[in-house]
Amino acid sequence: MINAFLLRYRFRLLFASSVLLTSVSGWPAPNLALKWTAFSLLVLSAMNTLRHKGVLLRIALALGIVNLSLFFLEKYIVMPGPLSDGFGLIAFYMLVVYALFNRVIHQRPVTQELLYGLLALYLQLALAFAASFHVINSFVPNAFWSEHGPLELHDFVYYSLVTLTTVGYGDIHALAPGARLLAGAEAFAGVMFIAVAVARTLTLMSDNDPVD
Repeated sequence: MINAFLLRYRFRLLFASSVLLTSVSGWPAPNLALKWTAFSLLVLSAMNTLRHKGVLLRIALALGIVNLSLFFLEKYIVMPGPLSDGFGLIAFYMLVVYALFNRVIHQRPVTQELLYGLLALYLQLALAFAASFHVINSFVPNAFWSEHGPLELHDFVYYSLVTLTTVGYGDIHALAPGARLLAGAEAFAGVMFIAVAVARTLTLMSDNDPVD
């Protein structure tokens, strides 16, 4: 019965864990235990979603273990930002994005549960871009300007969300060419997401319309 519940609501669970991790990552200096727990829940929900994808499931598990280990070691060893909160996270988030994108684009019929997968995809995109901005900022001096001073991962989570939604409040600016290209790519992804979301929602409404 539990297995049936996990399978039936896999996208809803993935969305909930994505919301939790986004909230934790967007908070300044989050507690290690909370950060570890939030990411663990995301890894478990991603594995639940990918349970029928053998290769992707194994890759997700490996990346999840690596990132959780880096979170733990970060408490005892001073590590560069791109290592502890960078490359491994980008790989994991993009793996989830790839799997979700293929599912939400091709799966029929479109269900309400699948739309939760679309929302989870949106948050995973934001987290992946946030980690990418964090890596660029670590390697390229003055890649970003902020009126708040030096930027950390939580700042880039905020910047990623406002860029993906194309709001762009202007308190953080991308200055380096690579950073500007990445910010432009995220804004484009945000616009395309809206198009996909509208198309999938209309398909759901069409499928649910009674036949005359």
